[in-house]
Amino acid sequence: MAQFEGERPVLNERLDAIVRLPFLEDQTVIPVGVVSKDYVLVQHTTILDVVIQALDTAKIATSDVKAELMITAYGERMSLSLYLPDKYWFDPGDGHPMAMRLECLNSIDGSTRFRALMGWFRFVCCNGLIIGVTRSDIRRRHIGDIQVQDIGKVLIWGIKESDNEKKNFEKWRKTSVTLEQLASWAEGPLRKRWGFKAATRAFHIARTGADVDITAQYKGNTPTTISVKEQKPVPGMPKKSGNLYDVSQILAWLAQERRDIQEQLEWREEIPELMHSLPN
Repeated sequence: MAQFEGERPVLNERLDAIVRLPFLEDQTVIPVGVVSKDYVLVQHTTILDVVIQALDTAKIATSDVKAELMITAYGERMSLSLYLPDKYWFDPGDGHPMAMRLECLNSIDGSTRFRALMGWFRFVCCNGLIIGVTRSDIRRRHIGDIQVQDIGKVLIWGIKESDNEKKNFEKWRKTSVTLEQLASWAEGPLRKRWGFKAATRAFHIARTGADVDITAQYKGNTPTTISVKEQKPVPGMPKKSGNLYDVSQILAWLAQERRDIQEQLEWREEIPELMHSLPN
């Protein structure tokens, strides 16, 4: 704690400090955040315990589940992904199946709210889609603002909803889309929602299968006419997108390219509405 000459520190009656306690060989106590007195701390370990209980209730063996945990250096934020067994996956027929995934996001410093959601994960490009893409009112139906003990409800709901999801993916695969339709969409709804750069990248990924960098000024140009430099092909994308399923994967690719995990999630939640905005 900083000391000022002639001053004596006192406790703040309105705030609490969140500290990381000694752990294994590291015996230091490290402050990681300041929160209000009303803040309810949810330990990462509590979430792990509840997730295991949820899998047991759903009769899914933990030995059949692949887990991926990401945590910041001092434990302020955590992201836990659980990939369900193969029988829950979706195979679109392109050699790149999507796994069902339970995601839990948590922070102990109040920087992000606790979230638990079900979704799809495409291993070839690390893209993710949220369960609920068949619904235009995903923001009202999506189970997000929940209590930790409700993780089991999210898991069961996602598994039940997955049958509708798979039918919708099949419908998307059979629904053709032209480059002219994609151009109109990129210059209209997509540009309005995600901005000029994302619209440009989406259009050119659909046109060539490769991501691009913009090499000219935005002024006087549109996402479909501006000069670009082609980058590496996007993993799992065809050289020319021909159906709605391809478009959904382009949007998922752009979402996971966002640097902040909270922004990635927000963009993923907007994918259903953007898909519905595609011209027929």
